[in-house]
Amino acid sequence: MPQAQVGEIARVRSAVRLVRANEVIRDGVFTLYAGWAFSWTTTTDGRRQILDFHLPGDLVERSEDGAEVSALTDASFCALSRDRLCEFMGRDPGLALSYADGLSRDRARLRERLTSLGRRDAVGRVAHLLLELHTRLQRRGGADRTGAPLPLKQAHLADALGLSVEHANRALATLRREEVASLQKGRLEILDRPEMEELAGWSIAPAEAPVITAKA
Repeated sequence: MPQAQVGEIARVRSAVRLVRANEVIRDGVFTLYAGWAFSWTTTTDGRRQILDFHLPGDLVERSEDGAEVSALTDASFCALSRDRLCEFMGRDPGLALSYADGLSRDRARLRERLTSLGRRDAVGRVAHLLLELHTRLQRRGGADRTGAPLPLKQAHLADALGLSVEHANRALATLRREEVASLQKGRLEILDRPEMEELAGWSIAPAEAPVITAKA
């Protein structure tokens, strides 16, 4: 992106903020600079459902349907002016297309998450979510081929996948025991990628495929 365009986009921001882990982010539109966040809602009896995880570089738009966005780790983010962002997209079709591509990837993730909730067993659900997060991090340069830092607790996996913490723990133990993958001390290690993809029913959508740069 040309430097002049970067400077113009920077003027869309209204503030740069820091937020501690577990704090709710109240800004309506923002990009995550560093750290992790997640969108969530609760049922009437107080049970939490995690809707999505947000990684560095994501543009996040809080909905008006009662869902909240909280920091999963200490994070920094850039609050954006919705009106100025829409105005800028109107002048720059490339940025608008990039935003539309992001929405398309979000919908693809939602479809796979719904498939997990409806049709995959506990091990398959956990394996698929771990592969999804690893792929997203790899696109951003935040992961290597065999692993990535993943600051998730078992409760986050359980609340994202419609499982109890005990079932999420058993699924992780199965992946570790069968030497497929390990999630320990904030680090994901993929030990047998083909087997993990088989368990997850994994197929990479073109929009989520890792970016490969050709070398001369």
